Amino acid sequence: MQKKKLAAGVVAAEIAATVAARARGYSVGGRTVVRCRQGHLFTTLWIPGASLKAVRLGWWRVQRCPVGRHWSLVAPVRESDLTPQQLRDALDHRDLPLP
Repeated sequence: MQKKKLAAGVVAAEIAATVAARARGYSVGGRTVVRCRQGHLFTTLWIPGASLKAVRLGWWRVQRCPVGRHWSLVAPVRESDLTPQQLRDALDHRDLPLP
């Protein structure tokens, strides 16, 4: 019974975090624009509470940057904070859908 309560709490926390992120203007869940530590922008599949091709570190993830071809810490970016050119560049650079 404790395991079910714990699992339900984890799911509820992930839902709350996703709702809060969306309220702040981040489009997490599905294709999401992210920025690596070197400033490269690209899109990746961002599934709240899950990670198939990255190591999750809370809000950040360690994954391969397809722009610089390096491993990096990445975080979602508000599309509204980007210029039209930056958004086009991010949409042109997509990582692989699965590992």
